[in-house]
Amino acid sequence: MAIINCPDCNKKISDKTVKCSHCRHLIGAESPAIKRRPFRWGYLIFIMGFASLAIRSLLSTRFANTALLYIAIPFIISFLLYHFARKDGHEGFGTHIRDATILMFGTSAFLFEGFICVLFFYPIYLLFATIGYVVAAGNEKRRQRGEENHLKSSFVPLIIAVMAIEGTAPSTSFERQNSVTRDFIIDADVTTIQTNMSAPVDLPKTRHWFLSIFPLPIETRAGSLKVGDVHEMDFVYKRWFFTNIKKGQMALRIDSVSEDQITTSIIKNTSYLSTYLKINGSEINFTPLADGQTHVSLTMNYERLLDPAWYFGPLQHYAVSDMCDYFVDVNFAREADYKKVNRNGYF
Repeated sequence: MAIINCPDCNKKISDKTVKCSHCRHLIGAESPAIKRRPFRWGYLIFIMGFASLAIRSLLSTRFANTALLYIAIPFIISFLLYHFARKDGHEGFGTHIRDATILMFGTSAFLFEGFICVLFFYPIYLLFATIGYVVAAGNEKRRQRGEENHLKSSFVPLIIAVMAIEGTAPSTSFERQNSVTRDFIIDADVTTIQTNMSAPVDLPKTRHWFLSIFPLPIETRAGSLKVGDVHEMDFVYKRWFFTNIKKGQMALRIDSVSEDQITTSIIKNTSYLSTYLKINGSEINFTPLADGQTHVSLTMNYERLLDPAWYFGPLQHYAVSDMCDYFVDVNFAREADYKKVNRNGYF
C-alpha cells in the first residue's frame, strides 16, 4: 500500500481507498465522477444561467443593492451546487469552492459586471458559499444517519433569511448617512491652500493601488472659490481594465467660503461610483499654525447605498478616507509637504 495525495484536498490517503476520508472525493479511474464529467459542466452551466437570471431580475428592481443580492443569492447558489455535485461524486469542500468561484466569475462576465463589483463581492460571496456548503453537508449527514431534526436543518437558513432582508425596507436598514474626517498639517498658509483649491488639478499618473480600481477623475475644470461657483470633474472607468468603458461627470458647488471654512455640495454625479456610493458634499476647516503651516480638517459626507452594512460600511469608509487623502495630496497641498494627523497627534 502506498500513500498518495487526494487530488481534491491534497491530504494524505491510501492508494487503495475508493473515497477520500477527509473530503469524500471519489478516487480512481472507475470513479463515477470521472465517468460523469460532462454532467458536471452541465449543472455548472445550469446554475450559472439560474444565477444570471436571478441577479438580472434583482438588478432591475428596487432591491438591486440590498442583502438579497449579496447574501441570499450566494447561499442559494451554494446549496444548489452541493446537491448537484453530490450526484456527480464531487461533494468535497475544495471542489465546491472551486466550482462556486467559477460560477461567480462566469456570471459576472455574462452580466458585464465591472472589476470593482467582482473584487468587493467575492469575500462575502465566498463566506456565504461556505455557509451554504456546511448547511447542505450537515443536512446530508443527518439524512444518512436517519436523523429527523428539522430544527437543526432550518436554524441556519432562517438566520440567513433574516440577514438577507436588510435594506429591502426602511425598517430593515441601518444608518446610511456617514462621514469621514481626515486631518492634515500642510506646510503652506491658508491663502496658498485656497488658491490651490481654485486652480485646475494636474492629475498624477500613479495612484494608490486601492484607488486605482475606482473611477477617478481624468480631467477637472475649476473656476474660483466664490459662493455658487461650480467645479466639474470628468470620469472614465474601464470596467474590465481595457474595455466596457463607463463615462460620467461630477459637479461640485461651493456653498460657503470664509477664511477658516469652506463647504461644498455635490449637485450632479453620473460617474460609475454613484451606483454604490452617494457623496453629498464636504466641509473643510483651516486653522493657521506657527511657521506658516495650516491645520486642515476635511470632512466628507456620504450615503452608503449597499447592504449589508456590516460588510460594505467598513469598505466604503476606507475608500472615502483614501479619497480624502488623495484630494488633499493633488488639490490642497500640491507641491507643499504635509502630514496626516489624528486628534491626538501625528499618525
